[in-house]
Amino acid sequence: MLDKMNRRLAFRIANAAFVLVCLVYFTVLVNHPYVGLSIENRGGDWTVTFSDPHGEAYRLGIHTGDIVLKIDNDDPGTYPSTEKWGDVEGASAITVKSSGEPISVVQIVKPPFTYTLLSELPMAALGFIFWLIGLVTVFKRPFLVQARAIFWLNWLVGLVIIVAPASSRGLMLARELEVIGFSLVPALLVNFVSVLTNTRNRLNQLIIWVLCLISALIFTILILKGLGVVFSAAEIRKLALANGLIGTVTVLWNLVRLIKLPADKPEKNQAIIVLVGLAIGLLPFIILTAVPILLDIDLIVNPKISTLFIAIVPITLSYIVVNESLPDGRKFIEVIIISLVSGILTSWLFTWLLALIGEIKKLNIETYLSLLSLTIMALFIFNLFKALLHYAIDKILGTQGNCRIENKIAELNGNPSSMNEVLIVEELVNQLGLEGAFVIAEDLKGWQTKTAVGRYLGNTTEQAIMEDYYRTAKSTRHSIETFSNDFPVEMYIPFVSDDFICGMFLGHRRSYIRFQSNEVLLLTSVCYQIGQRLKGIRFIKQLCREINIIEKKSRESQRRSQGLEAINRLLFSNLEEEKKALAREIHDGSLQIGLDLNRRMKELIANFSNENNCFHTVSVMQDMIEDLNYELRSICSNLRPSSLRDLGLIPAVEVLFQQIMQKELLVIFLDVIGMSREHRFEEDIEVVAFRFLQEGINNVMKHSGSTRANVTITLEDARIEMKISDSGKGFDPQKIADWSLVGNHFGIIGMKERIESLGGKFSITSNIGHGVTLKASIPI
Repeated sequence: MLDKMNRRLAFRIANAAFVLVCLVYFTVLVNHPYVGLSIENRGGDWTVTFSDPHGEAYRLGIHTGDIVLKIDNDDPGTYPSTEKWGDVEGASAITVKSSGEPISVVQIVKPPFTYTLLSELPMAALGFIFWLIGLVTVFKRPFLVQARAIFWLNWLVGLVIIVAPASSRGLMLARELEVIGFSLVPALLVNFVSVLTNTRNRLNQLIIWVLCLISALIFTILILKGLGVVFSAAEIRKLALANGLIGTVTVLWNLVRLIKLPADKPEKNQAIIVLVGLAIGLLPFIILTAVPILLDIDLIVNPKISTLFIAIVPITLSYIVVNESLPDGRKFIEVIIISLVSGILTSWLFTWLLALIGEIKKLNIETYLSLLSLTIMALFIFNLFKALLHYAIDKILGTQGNCRIENKIAELNGNPSSMNEVLIVEELVNQLGLEGAFVIAEDLKGWQTKTAVGRYLGNTTEQAIMEDYYRTAKSTRHSIETFSNDFPVEMYIPFVSDDFICGMFLGHRRSYIRFQSNEVLLLTSVCYQIGQRLKGIRFIKQLCREINIIEKKSRESQRRSQGLEAINRLLFSNLEEEKKALAREIHDGSLQIGLDLNRRMKELIANFSNENNCFHTVSVMQDMIEDLNYELRSICSNLRPSSLRDLGLIPAVEVLFQQIMQKELLVIFLDVIGMSREHRFEEDIEVVAFRFLQEGINNVMKHSGSTRANVTITLEDARIEMKISDSGKGFDPQKIADWSLVGNHFGIIGMKERIESLGGKFSITSNIGHGVTLKASIPI
């Protein structure tokens, strides 16, 4: 734990130091012109031995062979930069004598800020690319020692690149930092390669110690030189170059040794990718800069431009670390080529656009290469920042970095895909870097599915070979099997769970690296997860089919229920019509006969003598006829109240309650809210509401034992709300569901059916000893 905390602290300090050094030197850099002169005392004269064509001195006419007489009006030998490093930096006035020319004083002025910024921005961007790539690699693979090794290598190289322009201007400690950093790079490079390829042998360790000792020697010389001890700058540069040469030879020796390994070894694939990256990154620098210097010819372009292509080297190393388990050289080269072609075309169009609008006065190869390098570098930096942003979002969401094939499996299992077998197998192929996969799944009930992805999609010949093997393996051993290169796939992994059987054929890796023995367990685990997901899909699809069948039956049942409801409404409607017809027939027939008979009996009684015996008989008959008329009127009223038809709901209810209270020992309190006695509604609504109140009061009289009933009728929100409550003995509401089965209380059941047939609601609330409350709500 302490070691981890120390590493994290060192990591943070290093990043903070990198940013601080970059800001300080780049800020100071824009205020110091680059002179670009190296001088040497030859026979008492300080002769110019090198004049950089991109320096201010060369631009102002000072060339190789000219004699420098004074620097800032002092002897050149006493000038600090000349005395220490043999160059002329930081000077503001140089007195020079050219061959055949008079003595002249050249004033070194600070160039425009924009010029300095654009000229130094490519190198600054290159240094940031090195640092950011190392940073992204550590973020993506925080637990890999290879990731930490590449971070420190890239951190140091990036720092050297950032400090290089400052050192060329003679800024304080810049050249010392550059030399020390450059001398340490080979040691870190050898250490990274040995860690990456697991070649930490004694020879590599010895070479790393030698490189560190040379770096320590250079550091000591620089300290002594700062204290005034005379050391030649050329000797210091030779020591740093020797260090670089030893490190380069060691790295190449390790890579060449790995290339001799068999083709199926991952280390060989990694070594090839590193060599390809080194070749692509260093070739432009060698062709455009190194070769012209060796042949002593004019440089084709500014060395800063050719140096920018070195950015491919850290990208290559980072790719190998991030994809340590599944490095795909073909895919990497494809990405590099696509990026280069895209950058070439984009920069070509951009160059012509700038030329057309007049921003570029002269088209040449250096201008185009400058824009090309800046375009490609912008693409790289954009992708690096995008990767850092993805990492930051993952950290905020609580996810962790991953590494190796284990995390490919974690990504595969943690990434839910749709309920589609093809998508799941495609996900498996992409995450494991396979050329393809073929999966057969079946159960004991006869269900079977086949899924082919990649090179096996549509390849019926290879599918037939794998199907034959699956049938044989299923009937015999049915175990994990690794095949030779002449078989269409590399590995077969079965999955058996209850009645579900699945065989997964994994194709060869795109990188041509065969599966290692330590990966079989992990591959078995991921295939087990895939099998579980396929089994779950099979189960869910079967469940969906059953749900669809149940849903279809439910819809049919619902249609039948709706038909029954329509029949029920029709029955109630017919019942009311029959009652109306019956009431009409009684009223117009029997009741009229009774009334006529009663009238005639009255006439007969009036003509009889009081003392006649027939008078008494006729009088009794009249009473009977009046009783008959009353009963017939009552029947007609119950069947179809005339007051409901003629006056409306409220008057009919008032008449009903008055008649009940005249005959029964029951007091009814009626409260009408939100409506008047003149309110009329549709006939069906008035009939159902009236029957509800009539049946409710009848139940109070018959069953409650209460002498008081409260009735409330409310018109609210286009609904008629009715409530009947009493304080009687009550009942158990749970028995309501059984009434329809045993044939009891058809009145309440009919009441409920009538109300619900109009889209209304009906409820009963009761407790034993606490009365009953009936509620009904009918939309109008």
